[in-house]
Amino acid sequence: MYKQMFQDAYGSSEINSAAVLKAMAQFMGAMVSSNSKYDKYIRNESGATMTESELAGLAVYGEKCATCHKAPLFTDFSFRNIGLKPTVVNDSGRAHITRAAEDVYKFKVPTLRNLGYTAPYLHDGRAATLDKVFDQMESGIYDYPTLDPLLKNGIKLSTQERNDLKAFLKTLDDETFVKDKRFFEPTP
Repeated sequence: MYKQMFQDAYGSSEINSAAVLKAMAQFMGAMVSSNSKYDKYIRNESGATMTESELAGLAVYGEKCATCHKAPLFTDFSFRNIGLKPTVVNDSGRAHITRAAEDVYKFKVPTLRNLGYTAPYLHDGRAATLDKVFDQMESGIYDYPTLDPLLKNGIKLSTQERNDLKAFLKTLDDETFVKDKRFFEPTP
């Protein structure tokens, strides 16, 4: 099946590292999530309005989340230690690759786009819900030498702020993107 797909795409059925890299780059370049309710709102499209709760959540996001989860991609692509207590797996984060002490327990800041489709959360899936993530960010932070300074005091959210932030985060779900057949596994 893949040999025929490479033949159709590149004129050769040979599968080598250069062809795989080219295929992966083209595939990843096509993966653009830009049709969420938030995107339509930002583009000021007709009928693209946000509720009062979603707008309040956007304000909470701007105040408490936007430093690391920068719009429009909702990540800054950095690696940060958010104070997760190591588990028995003891994943050392970026330090596993760099072997640098300053990278211990630092993980890539994920996008907030399409969270409605990606539970469980955090790098190891320890948070089943967004409320568990909020709990972690508020009072579950372990102080390590590499802890991100922005999290030294945690991120406090009232019940209303949590609800509004969850409402806003739902506006980042892009059903068109997640149902795009181009990204499904090919069938023989």
